[in-house]
Amino acid sequence: MILSSMALVAALVAGADEPKWEQAGKKDGITVFSRAREGSDVLEMKAIGLIDGSPQEVFDVLWGWGDYNKVMPYTEESKVLGTENDGKVTLFYSVVNAPLVAKRDYVIRVTNASDWKDGKGFMKSEWKAIVDPKVPERDGYVRTKINDGWWLLEPREDGKKTFATYWVYTDPGGSIPKFIVNRANGSAVPDVFAAIRKAVAEKRAKGAK
Repeated sequence: MILSSMALVAALVAGADEPKWEQAGKKDGITVFSRAREGSDVLEMKAIGLIDGSPQEVFDVLWGWGDYNKVMPYTEESKVLGTENDGKVTLFYSVVNAPLVAKRDYVIRVTNASDWKDGKGFMKSEWKAIVDPKVPERDGYVRTKINDGWWLLEPREDGKKTFATYWVYTDPGGSIPKFIVNRANGSAVPDVFAAIRKAVAEKRAKGAK
């Protein structure tokens, strides 16, 4: 008990100096938070909210990487480059064509970090930008080299709904001022959340026919 208490105190002390999350907005049941990150002018973003679908239904949409150009806002290309670890890891390439700026592309390594069995536990998809020599930078595109994030999915209402947490830290790169990056990320996070909700609803509706 003494050791566990000491470990708890150490954990609390270690996190005492971390920047606090501040609410940045709320819309359609999606609450968005932001916080500063040490050594960076770009904010971390987080959103929470309910999705009308089971964690497995939501995860199936999140893991449908090849269809992201049909699901995610401004996504022009989405391509699975390969898989590892019996499909638990996906290498993914995407192009984002947002208004008023040059196209951005990125390569990420996505891991299925779920602890899920018989409808209990959680499902989690986490990713990090990587450099892949087989995917050279393209003329006219800005390569996004900071793109880290995760989705955490937890069951609610006997597993019929999902409490989702979406966290992301990303900098699109290029010469965009950081205050505009933060404003754009603050708008994009709830849009991405809403897009996942919509995709889950559409997939469920198709399955009911």
